[in-house]
Amino acid sequence: MISTFESLLPVFLLIALGLVLRARNVVPADMWRGLELLGYWVFFPALLGDTLIRSDIASLDLSGITITMVGTFTTMALGLLAARRVLMNVLVLDGPAYSSLFQGATRWNGFIALPILAKLYGDEGVALVAVIIGALVPPANIMAVAVVAQNAGSQKLTLRETAYVVFRNPFIWATAAGLLINLAGIPIYEPVMTSMSMLGGAAIASGLLMVGAGLSTSETIRPSAPVLTGTALKLLGTPLIVILWSSVTGVSGTAFVACMVCAAVPTAMSAYVLARQMGGDAPLIAATVMTQTIVSFFSIPLIIMLAQRLQ
Repeated sequence: MISTFESLLPVFLLIALGLVLRARNVVPADMWRGLELLGYWVFFPALLGDTLIRSDIASLDLSGITITMVGTFTTMALGLLAARRVLMNVLVLDGPAYSSLFQGATRWNGFIALPILAKLYGDEGVALVAVIIGALVPPANIMAVAVVAQNAGSQKLTLRETAYVVFRNPFIWATAAGLLINLAGIPIYEPVMTSMSMLGGAAIASGLLMVGAGLSTSETIRPSAPVLTGTALKLLGTPLIVILWSSVTGVSGTAFVACMVCAAVPTAMSAYVLARQMGGDAPLIAATVMTQTIVSFFSIPLIIMLAQRLQ
């Protein structure tokens, strides 16, 4: 329980710092845009690649974990797509807002799960998170980019145009390269790995600062119906779906706890970067990230207790 709180506290502190820096105009507004571009094209891809290359993925049984997490993501994503018109009517959403609700309910922050599981299970916990990152990042990013592209633009994209937008996403290429290098045992010159690690180290801090800088304080204090809906679907709905899928795949023990933790963490910071980059509702996703992070500070310990009881 204490390890969970200790892992989440730095997240709050950096988000708060970003909010203060923006409010006090310490960093000019146009400079935040440059930081967003660096995060999107450099910092987050370096973090993904470095994590996947260094993790001991080959020693784990990948099939059950992969099916459980991809099945969970697919169930939530298809449910949201099927309910698109209903959600937009009931919650009074436009296209960009729906795309941010979709991201808020389906994406996850592996770099909050990582320190939690590292404290719980050491190297095995780190490797399990890396497996789940490898399994979920490609479909989650493909689906997120496609949904934002189709709903946030002024004109609907054709299938070919959507495919182009999806496959130029640097997160997808970084994940594919990291998995290939890891599983093929391709040696990488150590100074190159050190450079990637240094760049990746900037991703989490800069991403949290960007979230804080983009926050709408009033939206966070009095969260709207879309924010509450995304929070409930992500923090409660996703772990419940994991329980259903794990009963089918037979995932148990430490792997089951890891799946539950990864399902219970807030939406990824990169969702805010993507919304800003592609025209989604960035204030909505920023408020969702903040609300989910606050709620998860209390909900994740309960999810861990439930997972350990059911494992």
